[in-house]
Amino acid sequence: MTTEISAPETAAAPGMMRHWQRSTERFAEVFQQRIGHRPQMVQLTDAELREVIDACNTAVAAFGKSVSDERWISYMDVVRWSQSARHIRDMEAFKAVCILNCVTFVWDDMDPALHDFATFLPELRKICKRYYGEEDARFAYEGARAFVTSDHMFRNSPIKEVLCNTSPEQYFRFRVTDVGVDFWMKMSYPIYRHREFTEHAKSGLAARMTTRGLAIVNDFYSYDREIALGQITNCFRLCDVSDPEAFEKFFQERLDDIVEDVECIKSFDEITRDVFLDLIYGNFVWTTSNKRYKAAVNNVNSRIQ
Repeated sequence: MTTEISAPETAAAPGMMRHWQRSTERFAEVFQQRIGHRPQMVQLTDAELREVIDACNTAVAAFGKSVSDERWISYMDVVRWSQSARHIRDMEAFKAVCILNCVTFVWDDMDPALHDFATFLPELRKICKRYYGEEDARFAYEGARAFVTSDHMFRNSPIKEVLCNTSPEQYFRFRVTDVGVDFWMKMSYPIYRHREFTEHAKSGLAARMTTRGLAIVNDFYSYDREIALGQITNCFRLCDVSDPEAFEKFFQERLDDIVEDVECIKSFDEITRDVFLDLIYGNFVWTTSNKRYKAAVNNVNSRIQ
C-alpha cells in the first residue's frame, strides 16, 4: 500500500487544505529518508476482528452508545499500522491495545457532559484484566485512567489555554499526556516482552521521545476538524496558516523537531528503536490514508452525541 496523497493543493483552498499536498510530500520524504523501513499493517483474522469489535461494543454499551463497525475499524487501524509488526510476540496484548485504543477514542469524541467515570472505568479495568497479566493490567489500566481523566479535566481548562497558546515547548509538554502517548506506551509494552522497551514505557521516556512526531502529524491533519469544533489542542494554531511565509517557517521547524527526535531514537537498542520509529511512521501512514482525516466532519470523526 502506498500513502494516499489525494487532497488538492490550491491557494484558494480553506484552512490547512491549501498546504495538504506539499506538506504530505515533505512528511513522507522525512520519514522515508530518516526512518526508511516502512511499517507493515498487522493482520487480524476475521475471528480476531470480530472479538475486538464485540469487546468494544460491550464497553461503550454502558454509555448507551452504538458505534458502527466502520468507525471501530477506522479507530483500530492506527494500532494495526503503528505497532511494530516485526517485533510482536503477544497477540492477546495486541488485541487489548486495539480495544483500549478504540473505546478511549469514543471517550475523546464524546461531549464531556456525557462522560461517566463510574460507568466507563470499570469497563476499562475489565478489558485490562481479561487480556493482560496482573502487573501489566495495572500499568495499562493506570495509563487508560490517566488519559481519560486528563481528557475530561482539560477540555475547557484555563491551564490548557495557557499551555496550548504559549509556545511549542509548553504545548508538547502538555501533549505527552493529552494526546495519549504515555497511555499508548503503558498498554503496548506487553506486546513485545522486551526488557528495555518495557522500562522506557513504564518510566515515561518512551512517550516523551515520540510525542512530537505523533502530535505534529496528528495536528496537521486534524487542523480543519479541530478548528470547526472550536478545539485548541493543535500546534498549528501557533502560526498563521493563511500566511504562506509564516506557515512555511513554522512547518519547517516542526519537521526539524521530528528529525531531531528520530535521530535521537536511533541511539536506543534495536527493538526499542524499531518500535518507536514504526509508531511514528505508522501513525503517518494511517493518518494520510484513513477516512477520519478526509473531511472536517464525517461519519467516523463526528461528535458522538
